[in-house]
Amino acid sequence: MTRFSSASFVWIVGAALGFSSLASAQSNVIPGRDLMLINTWAVAQFQRIGTYPNGAGAMGAWTTVCNPGTAPISFTAPMSPAHAYIHYLVCRESNGRFVQISNWGWVKHTFGSSNDPSGCGTCAGPGNFNQVEVGCSDTYANYQAVDHYWLGPPEEINPWLGTWDPVCSHFDRGEPQAPASQLCDGVRSLGSQQANVLNSTLNHQVRVADQDLIVPGANYFFQSGYLCPGEPELNRLNNVGSRQFTSVWNGTSWQMTDGVNFINGPIVQRWNGSTMTSSPNAGDDGRFYVAVKVTGPINGIYHYEYAVQNRDNKRGLGAFRLPVCPTAQVSNMGFRDIDQSAANDWTSARIGSQISFSTVSNPLRWNCLFNFWFDSDAAPLIGQGLSLDQFDIGAGALTVNVSGTAPMGLFNATLGLGCGNPTAPTLCATGNPARASLGNATFALESRGNPASVACGFVFSTLEGSTVLATGCTLYSASTSSVSAPFMVFSNPQGVASLPLSIPNDVVFEGMRMDFQSFNIQAGGALLGNFNLSSGLRIRIGNLLSGCP
Repeated sequence: MTRFSSASFVWIVGAALGFSSLASAQSNVIPGRDLMLINTWAVAQFQRIGTYPNGAGAMGAWTTVCNPGTAPISFTAPMSPAHAYIHYLVCRESNGRFVQISNWGWVKHTFGSSNDPSGCGTCAGPGNFNQVEVGCSDTYANYQAVDHYWLGPPEEINPWLGTWDPVCSHFDRGEPQAPASQLCDGVRSLGSQQANVLNSTLNHQVRVADQDLIVPGANYFFQSGYLCPGEPELNRLNNVGSRQFTSVWNGTSWQMTDGVNFINGPIVQRWNGSTMTSSPNAGDDGRFYVAVKVTGPINGIYHYEYAVQNRDNKRGLGAFRLPVCPTAQVSNMGFRDIDQSAANDWTSARIGSQISFSTVSNPLRWNCLFNFWFDSDAAPLIGQGLSLDQFDIGAGALTVNVSGTAPMGLFNATLGLGCGNPTAPTLCATGNPARASLGNATFALESRGNPASVACGFVFSTLEGSTVLATGCTLYSASTSSVSAPFMVFSNPQGVASLPLSIPNDVVFEGMRMDFQSFNIQAGGALLGNFNLSSGLRIRIGNLLSGCP
């Protein structure tokens, strides 16, 4: 049926002080409660501000849910707290990154159920309008998603328990705020007149900027989701779902067209080529999803992209920590949130065997998605322990542990820089895979940054160490006498010299390590006026190697 409305302390402080507490289970579980989103569609934009292409607009979509559980689900209207809440999220995939392009939009409060037939069971509708009966479905329209008469701030809701206190809420206070005598009395002050004024332009709705909809080659997705008081955590996996859409500016507004496929689950699973893992906070708080996409290696470097989505974790994310091989290189660390302000961006650091992103003021709150990225010469390994530190202090664990992918495969370790005039060449491994596993006939070394079509040599040593040949020029061997005779090749027009190193499928090579370096012959070189030396590269051979040296 279509309805017509009348219109802290952060974790870091807690950890420093040694705070801890016992985990507690979800306190308000209602047995048999299960709400399932079965479709979201008709993605559309409504109110606007600004002039295209520098404006922004409110977005909404239709949603249909059903009750496959064994208990009815209350959908009583505010000011009763016994109802569900609909939340929305818009994301874009472009240039290998999956980002949230909507704000932390306000939440739609449900106010009744039509109890229509559904595929979730036998519906004995119409039943009670104030609840979704077992086996029945209910639908809300896209224009209701932007109607301020039913919109409230997301921070008023406890997403873990699905609870909301109407006393002193936005509906209680009104906008503009009611007289002092009417504040926090549990009586609704936000009436249809106030809502109509708010609806006359873009205010608290889910908003998307024009600039975010005109990215060439991008894919766009709209997520809808429901929070339901008392629903067990394991029954929430089907509460959210997404649909792809396309948008075209027709001269006055955005014309949006639905994609054909609705998919249950978090929107981040739409990221092409990524893998996703997740975990709640041990029965004490809601669930995070962590998706990762690794590309490369290019010149021996892998690019890591992470998208972390907070589905319903109340205390939020204050730090994202990943393991890394202690001697691995890490560079190009970056972060993206949803407000585009550099003033509250998270800080990043690499300390020893850990990469850390953290904040003291801008946590990842529920129904939001943040991005993290970096480059490393360590290859990705799955099944690694990722740590998501809670921002707010509360009962239960301070950290949510998620198994995922991290740079823990340092099979080709950079030993140090080279020397060159004007620049030093660099040495990296290539192949499929780009590691010296037994039987890998595609493995090779590439020396890059050489002049075009010059003689280049490759040498190796099994006597680990370093020898200074001249100021700034290091040979990566403990002795010059332990270095092999050079393998000579010519660089191509792009300055790349390649040395094929097919690895025999013979266990005698398992665990062997060889330190390689290249040089080019060039008048005016950094070494003896005739040579330039590359960076050093340690090749670890075998199939049974641990990820880190």
